[in-house]
Amino acid sequence: MKVAVVSFKKRVVEKQLPKYGLKLNKKNPDVVISFGGDGTALYAERIYPGKPRIMIKSNDVCKKCKEHDFTKVLTALRDKKFKIVEEIKVKGIVNKDSKKKLIGLNEIGIHHRIQTKAIRLRVKVNGKIIENEVIGDGILVATPYGSTAYFYSMTRKKFSRGLGIAFNNPHNRTKNLIVKDNSIITVEVLRGDGLMTADNNERIIAIKTGNIITIRKSREKARIIELKGKRRLTV
Repeated sequence: MKVAVVSFKKRVVEKQLPKYGLKLNKKNPDVVISFGGDGTALYAERIYPGKPRIMIKSNDVCKKCKEHDFTKVLTALRDKKFKIVEEIKVKGIVNKDSKKKLIGLNEIGIHHRIQTKAIRLRVKVNGKIIENEVIGDGILVATPYGSTAYFYSMTRKKFSRGLGIAFNNPHNRTKNLIVKDNSIITVEVLRGDGLMTADNNERIIAIKTGNIITIRKSREKARIIELKGKRRLTV
């Protein structure tokens, strides 16, 4: 089996691969190991989209990295004793311009660009207006996987199906929604400069008055490896 490792301390894992008959292959791996925190896992998904990926949590400052024992994880990979669970991703595109597209495993965010100014947005789901003019810091469209992250910090809610729409610091009363995962969400910028983001991706797309952002489920899927029912392992 060919394995790629994504981590600030990847050599800690890489040097153990040969002991288990696993081959390091950064270009076309069969499996990806992300060793770090949630940010590392999201980055690994971006650079190896759709590849089966196992997440191993490490200490924040990685003081004990050299003491980690990867025996159970690497043995399970070698013996192919694991389960792969698929998760949907979400895609955002500005003005139907393929050069202005982002894909997120957790969420697509629409934010104001200037901290002291609100952004005004009109939001539709499947062509029906759900907010004619929401004034605030922006909105978030999250997947079930991402509902435990930024979405949860905004709403204090999680969900297991569909797409979640949450409004960030709205001036007027708004209702957060869970819609079907085949829904098409359109966001029109009525006034103000803004930004479109995806997860912790450093690539950020500028948006402005008159832009229309279409957000929907992506054709891409994440494939997460589970060992004994766990997706995030601590070794």
